[in-house]
Amino acid sequence: MNELLEYFNELNDLDYFKKKIRVYGYKKSYNYNFVEGLTPYLFESLNIKNKIAKETNENRPGKIEEKKYITIHDTGDTLPGHGSKFWADAVYNEFIKETNQKYACSYQYVVGNEGIYHMIPDNEIAWHAGDSTKVSYNLYDTGVGIHHHHDIDITTDGYFSIGGIKSNIMAPRGENDKILTKDDINDQGLTLVKGENNYLLGEVYYNETYQKICNRGGNNNSIGIEISMAKGENLFVNLARCAKLVVKLLKENKLLMSDIKQHHFFSGKNCPQTLRENELWDYFLHLIDVEAIVDSYLSDGYKLSIETKCEYVNENGSIDKLPGAVRGIEYIVTTEYQGKKETALFVKLI
Repeated sequence: MNELLEYFNELNDLDYFKKKIRVYGYKKSYNYNFVEGLTPYLFESLNIKNKIAKETNENRPGKIEEKKYITIHDTGDTLPGHGSKFWADAVYNEFIKETNQKYACSYQYVVGNEGIYHMIPDNEIAWHAGDSTKVSYNLYDTGVGIHHHHDIDITTDGYFSIGGIKSNIMAPRGENDKILTKDDINDQGLTLVKGENNYLLGEVYYNETYQKICNRGGNNNSIGIEISMAKGENLFVNLARCAKLVVKLLKENKLLMSDIKQHHFFSGKNCPQTLRENELWDYFLHLIDVEAIVDSYLSDGYKLSIETKCEYVNENGSIDKLPGAVRGIEYIVTTEYQGKKETALFVKLI
């Protein structure tokens, strides 16, 4: 058994992931039985449908900025039919026909069962993170030397501290010039980078709407991705497709896993709400990690496919619903490398 098949053997040994969740929408929410595919890897090629907004669009400012992050959203729209194509059309047309409303937001990608759509070039800014475009990514010397403890707090006189050591950077103030506390920092934290001698802190601000200290660089310096939450869609497919896209963007922009951020990181908004409320964020990062590992093999020249005779399993290995009477599903993973083809039979207990 070659290395790639050994890896799928390890994945097969993992507990099957299924969870009853609540999918949140701004109009309606619904209950959903989230079920993983036969593996956490989605057996399909990355297919991106280009629908780049016109340069004359107001929601495509056209300004080019270096990308430091990837920002994950969910659409917060659970209405059937309001999937990736619906929201790609909204960005492309700057208009929502159903409500006869102008649509001012924009983001680079939207992912759903209908596919992955690309609306704004990756190197351009877009309107999705809620931190404005007036201030870009910057780093400031905190005056605090690098040490093992780097948790960020706020002193009683309103300065950031790092590992208990007061920095030279004053924290933003709240309403009526109120000195804020650690509890007022968004729950994904603040950008902290190791400089040559000291820690460097990213540009921050206080978001009055969500009353959180947040990071700049969302609109200007991140690639925004919306994940469809439309009722009737297979949400594992949406997350796994997004994971596949994220791996591509990480490689192209020379970013790290730590550079993948929630919308919350830049504004304090509870987004992506369905992932946050159902504690699915770590699972989503796991999907990205799996995609990255398999992608490294494919980049080295491996070919990969899956086959099963189970009627409940789709061609890409996803499952729309769990069959009640079936305890396990047999499937075959085939690899080809340097002209040598190998197969392995697995049984996934569900």
